[in-house]
Amino acid sequence: MVIDPHAHVLPTTFIEDVRAGKFGPDLFIEQGNKWELLMTRNLVFGRERVHRNPLPARVYDIELRLKDMAATGVDRQILSVVPPCMYYGLDAGLSKEIAASFNESLAGLARTYPERFSCMATAALQDPQAAAKELDRAATLGHFGVQIGSNVAGRNLDDPALDAFWEKVVALDFPVLIHPIDVLGLDDRLKDYYLMNLIGNPLDTSIAVASLIFGGVVDRFPTLKFLLSHTGGFTPWIRGRWQHGYHEREEPKSRGAQPPDTYLRKFYYDTIIHNADCLEFAWKTLGADQLFYGTDYPFDMGYSGVAREVPGFSRLPAADREKILAGNVRPLYRL
Repeated sequence: MVIDPHAHVLPTTFIEDVRAGKFGPDLFIEQGNKWELLMTRNLVFGRERVHRNPLPARVYDIELRLKDMAATGVDRQILSVVPPCMYYGLDAGLSKEIAASFNESLAGLARTYPERFSCMATAALQDPQAAAKELDRAATLGHFGVQIGSNVAGRNLDDPALDAFWEKVVALDFPVLIHPIDVLGLDDRLKDYYLMNLIGNPLDTSIAVASLIFGGVVDRFPTLKFLLSHTGGFTPWIRGRWQHGYHEREEPKSRGAQPPDTYLRKFYYDTIIHNADCLEFAWKTLGADQLFYGTDYPFDMGYSGVAREVPGFSRLPAADREKILAGNVRPLYRL
């Protein structure tokens, strides 16, 4: 059995609603050079940003997705929405409406293909109280987790306003997939060479993790379960610097955090690192119990190869490979 908890989808029902103008002028579709583009105007870091999200067939075509799963040996995907479509920079009311639409659509896919798909919710984190209510509703639809962004329109995840959301996540026992969005430096020094993804995505995940640790969120809500995209960004590799800085400086202790190494095994990490030595390092330092298979389907920086041929897998014991491919994710998502 191979289960992929890091797989994204943009439901055709949502695309049709955008075409019909259901969500107003802030969301619209244009024709691009190769395919159509889903365009969004929203505010991030206090300024308007236009998101341009390509709509290649793999992002919405379920039959093509099922063929890809068969070809790569993936038995089940736990679906989450395309990350930029979490829309934390839009008007909160509109974002809540979009999140509700996504949650209905993903739950519908899971009901239609119960042997192949499960689903995790999305919520409008710019209104944490409303986000908590949406999680309650999503649970009744059949969602078993939630995907959130690495920041909320430029605010880090230690923002005290999010406590109402964390309380609901704990009450529902939902695992939280953190995915980078609206990354730091996107419009400045990372705008060339695809650095916004090559560096920006793992950097923003690392900022999110550091904020959760040093900001006391993990201490206030010790039963939270986080799954980190892209093997945690830079987190496993920078841990020594965090640990050293904690002992040398007062700032990391300002909200009562313990040494950062105390927390690293409270997080889970997917296998999307694209390097055998790096995967082996993650396995040695984090432990097999903390690693989950993942693909980031269907995007270019994800893993598109055969599931059992992840670079570095051949170096791991067979029992640990089985944990990573399915054993660890089953109890977390109650599969």
